[in-house]
Amino acid sequence: MSGGGHIIIRDAIKQALSNPVVHGALPADTRAEVDPILAKDTSAWTENEDCLAFAAFHWAHAHC
Repeated sequence: MSGGGHIIIRDAIKQALSNPVVHGALPADTRAEVDPILAKDTSAWTENEDCLAFAAFHWAHAHC
């Protein structure tokens, strides 16, 4: 992502994935991937972490 809007999107993804109901519904392997990412400040996420977090968010959007 480029531009300043990526921080807003990252913050929204982090908030959604940190919700206990959503987080608990994620598959165990997905939780294991995103937990270290969610522990970081969103401004420090790498492009790969963006992709992993978005994939988890997409899964949650489809299944929760």
